[in-house]
Amino acid sequence: MDTRSPGVLILDPHIHLWAPKTSPRTVSIAVKLFGWSDWLKRSLVPKLFPKSALRFVGKIDYVMADYLPADWARDHGDFDVRGFVHVQADWQGRGQHAAAGETRWLEQIGGPSLRAIVGEAELDDPDLPALLDAHARASPRFVGIRDILACDRDPMVMDYDHRPDRFDLPAWRAGLVELARRGLSFDAWVYGPQLRRFEAALAAVYAEAPETRVVLDHLGTPIALGGPFAGHGTNAAARERIAARWRDDLAALAEHPQLHAKISGLCMPILGWALDQRPRPPSVDEVVDRIGPLVEHALDCFGPRRCLFASNFPMDKVSLPWTTLYAAYAQLVATRSEAERLDLFHDNAARFYGLAPLAQTPAETEAKTE
Repeated sequence: MDTRSPGVLILDPHIHLWAPKTSPRTVSIAVKLFGWSDWLKRSLVPKLFPKSALRFVGKIDYVMADYLPADWARDHGDFDVRGFVHVQADWQGRGQHAAAGETRWLEQIGGPSLRAIVGEAELDDPDLPALLDAHARASPRFVGIRDILACDRDPMVMDYDHRPDRFDLPAWRAGLVELARRGLSFDAWVYGPQLRRFEAALAAVYAEAPETRVVLDHLGTPIALGGPFAGHGTNAAARERIAARWRDDLAALAEHPQLHAKISGLCMPILGWALDQRPRPPSVDEVVDRIGPLVEHALDCFGPRRCLFASNFPMDKVSLPWTTLYAAYAQLVATRSEAERLDLFHDNAARFYGLAPLAQTPAETEAKTE
């Protein structure tokens, strides 16, 4: 299997860390009760999961096991990786400003590889300013927020939000403007069917606060684009309709020059590739064949200065190894210049999250010398 690195330094701008036994997660009770027995974990715990959740994760192996910086380091092996950005991950703490507890926990366990923290908050929460203050106190590496918006009207698809159009609320849009006012970024995750309405909501925010920094996670997760999933995409014609709408909606979003796109999460089971059901991981060439058209469309729409390659580990780990994913990314952009590859693998993410890029454009270099 060809797992050659891209030949440039990497910043992985989207991973999730957790330790279900020692920090509050949805699966913490199940891990404490049944985690001591592999047989119980594999035979009983899946029956306790909602079907939509089990379908989404594919297998319970990685959501019930610790995933910490050392695990991520083992996954990326000898690829030249210079850190990661952590994106909020199912923290279930209680009490006022509980979401800031994850930021405190990450500051304690993240180590030097943790470059930035994207915390959790509901942007329409009246207490948002105080929660943002709590995140900032918890870690100097706090740089932004993800308020998960992914929601589908089909109960067979796992929801992360209670309504599919919460971003239409004036209070939510005001919360996004508040992030911009504080210089914080926003990670937006919506499902494919939500993209069209989300674009309209984003346009309203940009009209008021054009400096708002937003990155679209997972390219908008086109449900069942790659194969049947939860009753969607059951035939080739249905999948082409899904793909055509996703292509159009992504292109419309890319018309906003401030918006960035994370090329990530494309091997999650919800896309329908069924890689999680295979006895052996896919080859690099197989991954390129599947995700290549999505990656190329994103690059055509957003350009190489607004796209970020990311792993979404360990959520995508159920489908393939980290090194296979990044080798596929490398193959897909092998003919691009070294500067463009450095942007895609490191510098775009660094700039977006307010970190130091490794390369500078001629204009940036000239500006610094004036």
